Amino acid sequence: MDENDPHWDADPLWYDRAEADTPPGRVVEGLAYLVLLVLAGVAWGARAYRLPDALWCRAMDRLRPSTPGPRRS
Repeated sequence: MDENDPHWDADPLWYDRAEADTPPGRVVEGLAYLVLLVLAGVAWGARAYRLPDALWCRAMDRLRPSTPGPRRS
């Protein structure tokens, strides 16, 4: 591998390309990129799942009065 090769995060078969006697086949490359797509989908799903909670917290922070009210004892 040299400095022009993609970073290992962007290429799931980086080690096979660097150390292999024969390059990986199309099936192996396809499965590797399918795994990357599934992982990206799971990360996106987790982010989308938390989005309503983050929006609700921001809205409540804006609606909450900035001056302190009377203390309840």
